[in-house]
Amino acid sequence: MSDEVYQAIAQASSGFVESPAGCGKTEAIVRTVGTYCNGRQLILTHTHAGVDALRQRFRQHSVPTAKYYVDTIAGWSWGWVRKYPGNAGYTGSTEIAQWNDVYAAMTMLLQKDFVKLGVLNSYTGIIVDEYQDCTVPMHQLIVQLKSLLPCRILGDDLQGIFGFRDDPLIGWCDVTGEFANDLGALETPHRWIKAENEALGRWLLNTRSDFRQEQEPDYRGSPIDIRKIRYADLGPLLVRLTYEKQGRICVIGPKARPLATGIETTLVNKNYRILEPNDLSALRSLIIQLSDGSPSEKADAAFHFLTRAHGGLSGDDKTFVEKILRGENQRPRRADRRLLCDKYNSGTTPQLVFDLLEYTERIGGTSCKLTESISALKCIVEEYRDTGTDLKTLYADEIGKRKYQSRSNVYRCIGSTLLVKGLEFDHSIVLRGSDWQRSWGNHKDLYVALTRGSKTTTLMELTA
Repeated sequence: MSDEVYQAIAQASSGFVESPAGCGKTEAIVRTVGTYCNGRQLILTHTHAGVDALRQRFRQHSVPTAKYYVDTIAGWSWGWVRKYPGNAGYTGSTEIAQWNDVYAAMTMLLQKDFVKLGVLNSYTGIIVDEYQDCTVPMHQLIVQLKSLLPCRILGDDLQGIFGFRDDPLIGWCDVTGEFANDLGALETPHRWIKAENEALGRWLLNTRSDFRQEQEPDYRGSPIDIRKIRYADLGPLLVRLTYEKQGRICVIGPKARPLATGIETTLVNKNYRILEPNDLSALRSLIIQLSDGSPSEKADAAFHFLTRAHGGLSGDDKTFVEKILRGENQRPRRADRRLLCDKYNSGTTPQLVFDLLEYTERIGGTSCKLTESISALKCIVEEYRDTGTDLKTLYADEIGKRKYQSRSNVYRCIGSTLLVKGLEFDHSIVLRGSDWQRSWGNHKDLYVALTRGSKTTTLMELTA
């Protein structure tokens, strides 16, 4: 059955494939392109992790690079728009992209003859992965591409969780209406078969109708480990499970906010890594304020970043950091603090933030939470100090250097559904409160969370 779907994708001028979590979507794209497609396919997806996974699988199958080009929708579009902003009608920053404007600009560019020619000369077809994550401007862009070349999409309506109020996802009915040819469905739970846990994979496939109707499935007799636990007991239990479960573990928390500070710190001290967005959004906010903010905005942004990025800072340390960022006079007794006060007395600068990072790292009992953002910030400030290059330019360059760093080998991690989607672990531990539909996520988020673990999935209901 799978090979029939692969052939249908290759032969269609337009169409869609339903691809549930863990059922071999990446394999389907690679096999389709490597075995059944002629010419070079443009393969677009949403995340750099997805790009990395596809490229790795193409190499594993020894598919010649002449048969494919893989990029994110954002990256591919930005490459064109940044090069031809005038032709695209793009008036935003060419350093930190304004994404909805970028997609609209790329849609306009695709109506220019020189861009059409470039696309037609480069590719013979287009495959778009994870289509359920397309926003309306992205969808309009892909429809414009569809007018030029055969365009086939793979997606799963139950995994469409990226949309926000001011940036909604395209409706799945609109998707299937535009790409009207149903090319089949991927129905084998390869992720769980490989982990010798086919029962969990089959259960997840059989509960998809419940999730679509925004109903919680019946867990009685299911492979899901359901536990009710008092919040006060959560930290010790997570530590115990960390040592009981062999293999890669992910703790999944709320969609739109971090876990409680104490839980995060406990897990980071047990060598968990907090997953961060590809654009390192905490760092991005800091860089924008350091570049364009008022003195008080710079101080607020730096204080928020430093306290978010580190766990275990005492109230006294926070007070010192806040005062020096604001340029307030203080007479500390500690030598390390006096040195900083003697060096800085006029408020927040990039170099002060850099030195405060080193200050906090020397404090006993603290833990680094945002390792990627801190590493990137140090690189940016060092380059800024040496060259004087604009901070936003340096940020964009640094993100570009890091964008294909893989998360797939992270051994222990903490993340939201937004950040773990597309990743696979041996064990997933999902934490939610009794009011989860108000403050945690929706049924689609729950489906994504429950499909991350291949060997075990634990759903913890937190009580006061």
